[in-house]
Amino acid sequence: MYELYNEGDMPISVSALRDHCRIVGDDFDSQLTRAWYASAYDIERRSGLLLRPCEVRAILRGGSALQGFSLPVGPADTTTVAVTDGDGDSVTGWYVDPNGAWPRICIDDWTQFTVDGNYTVTYNAGLNAIPNDLMVAVLELTAHHFENREATAPIQLHAVPSSVWSIVANYGRGKI
Repeated sequence: MYELYNEGDMPISVSALRDHCRIVGDDFDSQLTRAWYASAYDIERRSGLLLRPCEVRAILRGGSALQGFSLPVGPADTTTVAVTDGDGDSVTGWYVDPNGAWPRICIDDWTQFTVDGNYTVTYNAGLNAIPNDLMVAVLELTAHHFENREATAPIQLHAVPSSVWSIVANYGRGKI
């Protein structure tokens, strides 16, 4: 499990959302903002890609849980990864392996992990700018949520544009 701290602002302005949805005036800004956040969080959960810079903290029980632990979201700035024990003391004897689908923690000195408590992995992750094709997917999904905000039924009434998920699939684990 991980938590996000020091979350940066979502990198799309309300005026850009208005422009994409062809809305004149600010009457629907709160609805557009809700649709944007719902879209952003959905894309982040599905892809493991944070659309804004954040500090990530993951708490693991025992040193053995750290071995091979994949950083849960990204893109990760592997130079900022830190491991502390339950007392908040920095722990050495590990390194980040950036190869593979997602960066992971590897332990090379087990004597540093003698505390049988919690260890916290902290690092910075997220995009500073959204690539153009991913921006299109975010805007399309936001427009979909905005335009279908009142539709309710036990079955799906409006399918999400397929281009959204095909674009997002290009940015999932290991694609950046």
